[in-house]
Amino acid sequence: MTKKITVVFILLLVTGIFSFAQNTAYEYYTSALINDSLKDDVAAMHDIDNALRVKPDYDSALCFLGTMNLKNENYKDAIKLYDKVIKLNDKYFEAFYGRACCKAQLQDYPGAIKDYNKAIVLNSKHAKSFYNRALAKGFMEDYPSAITDLDNAITLDDKYISAYYSRAFWKDISGDYNGAVSDYKKVITLDPTYREAYMGLATAMYQHGDKTEACEVLKTAAYRGSIMAEELINKLCE
Repeated sequence: MTKKITVVFILLLVTGIFSFAQNTAYEYYTSALINDSLKDDVAAMHDIDNALRVKPDYDSALCFLGTMNLKNENYKDAIKLYDKVIKLNDKYFEAFYGRACCKAQLQDYPGAIKDYNKAIVLNSKHAKSFYNRALAKGFMEDYPSAITDLDNAITLDDKYISAYYSRAFWKDISGDYNGAVSDYKKVITLDPTYREAYMGLATAMYQHGDKTEACEVLKTAAYRGSIMAEELINKLCE
């Protein structure tokens, strides 16, 4: 009887140890998230190192580490970490999204688009995935598809200023002058301090023959602090 009790005690102890190890990894990971939100990267990295020491195949900790490398512009190291995460869990949205961002930074636009495609399949409500995929497509000069992605991003977030600005730029390149003007004006409505939008709007207007209106927009941009606008006023509006 004593022997049986001893065996049961050992089993309970072993089970408890494994449970404790898993909980400790999760606790370290949670602490890392808190420290990251507090902008304490050193403490966050220390927590993640501990989490991976306890559980080396912890996908969330590996993904966090990948994202830290992405933030620090260590794109190749980040990709290796995201690769590990995806091998462990091929439904991990953040890993596909993060790897796509890294590939885009390394100018691997086809690879980035492929990963953004997967990320969007996993989370079709993530506006930034559509926006970033649009940027990659834009670099590949696939403007119609890029504009469609920006349409989707704006549908998901109707105050997405960067999406309106990029769509205005590519609409203008694609010959949709009225659409470009409308989007530039939307950017200015959402953020009156967005000087690049004034410049884009003025440029589009001037190129399409509306010099008077373009000069008025440039004056507003100059008032907002744009040195380039001041120079253009002296050249084009006097």
